[in-house]
Amino acid sequence: MISEILATAKKAEYDFRRTANPDDPLRHLFAEWASYYRMKWAIAKVLQPQSILEIGVRFGYSAATFLDACPECKYLGIDNDSETSGGHKGAMNYARSITTGNARYLLGDSQTMDEFPGGKYDLIHVDGQQDGDGSFRDLTKAIRQGRYVLVDGYFWTRDNFLNVSEFLHRHRDLIESYFVIPGYAGELLITPKPDVALPVGCTSSETLRYAYTSDYYLLDCGGCDSFKRDRGAGLSDQRLRAVGSLAEIVPPGRALDLGCGRGELTAFLARLGHEVLAVDYSPQAIELAREAVDAAQVNDRVEFYCGDAKEVPLRDKYDVAVASDLIEHMSPQELDRLYGRLAEHMAADGLFIVHTYPNEWYYRFDYARKLRQARRLGAYLPGNPRSRYEQLMHINEQSPAVLRKQLQKNFAHVTLWFATHELSEPFANLKRKFSREEMRAAGDLFAVASHTPFDIAALVSDMEMQPVPRPLRIQLNVLEVPKSAAAGARFAAKVSVHNQSDTTLTSWQPRPIHLCYHWFNEAGETVVFDGLRTVLPKTSPGAEQVVVMQVEAPWQPGKYLLRLTMVQELVCWFDGAPQSTFREVLVDVGAY
Repeated sequence: MISEILATAKKAEYDFRRTANPDDPLRHLFAEWASYYRMKWAIAKVLQPQSILEIGVRFGYSAATFLDACPECKYLGIDNDSETSGGHKGAMNYARSITTGNARYLLGDSQTMDEFPGGKYDLIHVDGQQDGDGSFRDLTKAIRQGRYVLVDGYFWTRDNFLNVSEFLHRHRDLIESYFVIPGYAGELLITPKPDVALPVGCTSSETLRYAYTSDYYLLDCGGCDSFKRDRGAGLSDQRLRAVGSLAEIVPPGRALDLGCGRGELTAFLARLGHEVLAVDYSPQAIELAREAVDAAQVNDRVEFYCGDAKEVPLRDKYDVAVASDLIEHMSPQELDRLYGRLAEHMAADGLFIVHTYPNEWYYRFDYARKLRQARRLGAYLPGNPRSRYEQLMHINEQSPAVLRKQLQKNFAHVTLWFATHELSEPFANLKRKFSREEMRAAGDLFAVASHTPFDIAALVSDMEMQPVPRPLRIQLNVLEVPKSAAAGARFAAKVSVHNQSDTTLTSWQPRPIHLCYHWFNEAGETVVFDGLRTVLPKTSPGAEQVVVMQVEAPWQPGKYLLRLTMVQELVCWFDGAPQSTFREVLVDVGAY
């Protein structure tokens, strides 16, 4: 198609200046614009749309161009008749005078519309002089209503280029193809995937059920990279680790995983010894969660329910319930129903553990501050920091005050705290008060609710990993390691860690313990010393953990000795004296 458009433009004799307004304040640019409108003419000539919608009409030069190329086409132009975004007050009257009876015009602001009038169009032409947020809003509507979307002036300004490029990145899963013709100001022609259907103005989770697909869980949902590495066998994602660590406080009993998603927490709760009811209304999520439970070999402790979390049949009392990144996807009314039912079915000393992202204060205050700073410096930040899935699915982002108040309607005791984005110390706010600035800059919120008093700060203090005395009695065993691997490839090594000491081992700060490895060549020389780190779940005295380590092979083919061991960061490696905790395996590394 692009070759045909370029060839058509090269041969075209169309000249917009024949109908251009001689009183246009920008008439000094007409000579430069001639090739620009000739390219639009060629695009329309090749596509032959039967219906065109244009956002931002001005004097109607594009309208006249399209209708010259496609005289039978039905055209609708929308303009707010103002001097903003490159417009000119009163210009639409001139547009009417130079276009045919197939052209209609609507005075209105496209930014205030939930969708464009008229349904589907063969071609939607979007004004390239909107600000960043305006481009996003118009393109979001255009991509679901147009067979083709033509972005005017892709290279017109750096700001427009960066914002439209950000849109392409965030909506890449909805785009079949796109290409750019540089030219005078740049034309970007997007082909959306057929039948893109995005809901507008969602007020309940039910209207979004269709969006929770395998692609979402494996490509966008937080922790997807970790899941693809170990298929849910571990909790290397920091968010899930924090929720899992809180759940470890509760002795084994009955557990609920609400909005279980890929099932990492479901498998973890079952490994702790709980009988788990895992709930999600997405069949694709349940399928992935079953795989995680299979990999963890805890099928006999897990029951799945594919349905609405607030309607799941609950039996008896539950000792722990977790809702990790669920509540921002549900309306306030839905949460009232969910919290009320949970309160009825939680054990007297049971814990309901909540994590949500984002802390609504972060986007409202701290990100807004960063955006102002970036614009003052001429740096780029998107006006809306949310991913497409966040914009689609987050129908009820939580502020600390709203979250606390809604939980307190149903639970007598609620503790809420803030955590910074990287979640390296998710419980720091339990040990000290955050300043107002820190609270606004904290992206994550945690809450624990119960019917009876609890001191969560004292409970989580046990999770801190301090320098360990040595030697410790730790048995490390290899359960599964491939005998060969491609050069530079990553692979999984399954090991068991039996803690025979009287010290609890964890990967939390300030001195986390990780599983790690070294590589040695046939001459006994170290070729990789600092291998990839793998999180060690909390391992109490006498406990044994099965962990799937991530290992990266050396980049040069050959025969190597892989030493699997442990390291306490900034303290010691466990394969040295007097500890000597390690296992070695021969691995044949072949060409990539």
